[in-house]
Amino acid sequence: MKNNIIYFVLFLFFTACIKTSNTPLNLVTVMQKADSLNLLSDSATISNYTRKNLIPLFHLYNNSKKAIILKYLTKSKEKNNLLLAEELIKKNYNKINKCDLGTIELIQFYNQYSKCNKNSELSQINWNKIYEDDQMYRRLFNKYNNDPQKLDSIGRLTIKQDSINRGFVKFLIKKHTLDTILDDDCDCLASKSIFYIAQHSDMEINFRKEILEYVLKSNSYSLNNKALLIDRDLTSENKKQKFGTQLQFNSDTKKLGSSPIEDMKNLDSLRYEYNLPKLSIYLKYVNKIK
Repeated sequence: MKNNIIYFVLFLFFTACIKTSNTPLNLVTVMQKADSLNLLSDSATISNYTRKNLIPLFHLYNNSKKAIILKYLTKSKEKNNLLLAEELIKKNYNKINKCDLGTIELIQFYNQYSKCNKNSELSQINWNKIYEDDQMYRRLFNKYNNDPQKLDSIGRLTIKQDSINRGFVKFLIKKHTLDTILDDDCDCLASKSIFYIAQHSDMEINFRKEILEYVLKSNSYSLNNKALLIDRDLTSENKKQKFGTQLQFNSDTKKLGSSPIEDMKNLDSLRYEYNLPKLSIYLKYVNKIK
């Protein structure tokens, strides 16, 4: 009788171990640890963790998470990791969201094994320059945050540049349609640039809504950019955000915190689905680099 009880307990223990190791909860936990390391540790640490803990589970994750795993794996730029990433892309490119890969190297690997249409006129557009133009003045805000006169000047230049960028993208959409532009977007730079231009369209909310409506139906956008655009649209209308991506300065704590959120209870689960780290980790990161 005693032996039977022992065997039964052991059976329950091993069953629990097997079950736990294959549940979505375990996949979430391992990935969230990687998300944290990606923000708060060095590139070698996140790459080593990914190779040891995420690569063995690679086949169990969805198309978007597969891309994130490869991005983390290659963050250290170690040759063996790049070769492994290329091999996994070769075998799984039709099961990976290209624009979630996030780096030029990985997207180039992807394009070796998939077809991407190239429109001769659209291929001449320097989307990276458009992105850099969007960021150019914004990078100066922290540098001159104690100089109100400079900040005012930078603010006006930013608004002017945003208007130029927005006008150019609207012209392209009218001429080619957004579908055509993104079908031609082999390096994911068009979707990236259009995202930032829409994100910074507080002066023309209808344009952002037009882009957002398309983005929600499209596979050409990374999930975290979708979350950012949704939250920006909500907060611009003084509504509570869904993902906690829009931040505000807390004058009491002297730290950045999140603007009001719809559902705090389920927030981190929702953030996980959209390739965002836990909010507490993200806030720790942004206040560290502030």
